[in-house]
Amino acid sequence: MEVIITEWGLQSYIDSKGKIFTDADYKTHLRPGVELLKTDDPFDPFDPNHPKFSNDKFWGPATSGGKITKFGYKMKWHNFGPGKVQFRLCVVIIETVIEKVKLQRAFLCNSYVKDDKTEKREMA
Repeated sequence: MEVIITEWGLQSYIDSKGKIFTDADYKTHLRPGVELLKTDDPFDPFDPNHPKFSNDKFWGPATSGGKITKFGYKMKWHNFGPGKVQFRLCVVIIETVIEKVKLQRAFLCNSYVKDDKTEKREMA
């Protein structure tokens, strides 16, 4: 599966780097987690059978108002970075057509630090 970093995803990465996580955190935790979405063949769809995707402490559906958001997921890291925060990355997995190629793609969207005030707003 192809992984696409959205403008939101890039901006939230830029905003978080150095404040929320270090280069080492990125290399040892964030990137390996996101790389699990990729496949060697972009025509292979997402395979949720990797053990990390069955761990609800790492991966789960995006919800808003108690309802599951269609095509939406979140990756989760606990006690993450120097501040030991709950870090989230919103992911949308959907079949799209780009340059006449129809594939299931993962779009990396916003990332944020989970707290009681921001979780609902960020997932929306």
